[in-house]
Amino acid sequence: MQGDVRKLPFTDENFDLVISLNGFHAFPDKEAAYSETFRVLKFGGFFCGCFYIQGENRRTDWFIEQLYTPKGFFTPPFETLDSLRKRLESLYKQVELEAVESIVCFTCKK
Repeated sequence: MQGDVRKLPFTDENFDLVISLNGFHAFPDKEAAYSETFRVLKFGGFFCGCFYIQGENRRTDWFIEQLYTPKGFFTPPFETLDSLRKRLESLYKQVELEAVESIVCFTCKK
């Protein structure tokens, strides 16, 4: 089944695991995407994945700004490592983040 990340076609607390690989940097409505991801995840479930974060590598930031954003592949605003940590810690009881250059990998437990 396929759905719009702003309004996923699933009931509340439906999944034990939600995975997002290279998605959040492209979503136009990131607030809705975070909210929906949280909504469909069961308590005790895991949200994990990876995506681009701004401010960790100047060369990558330049490519994103000059190439990917104008083409519509990436959509600002972009998270930084600090902003993402604060956001995820405000939602989830357990958060692990690791940045590898401009990509953050994360695991969160609801």
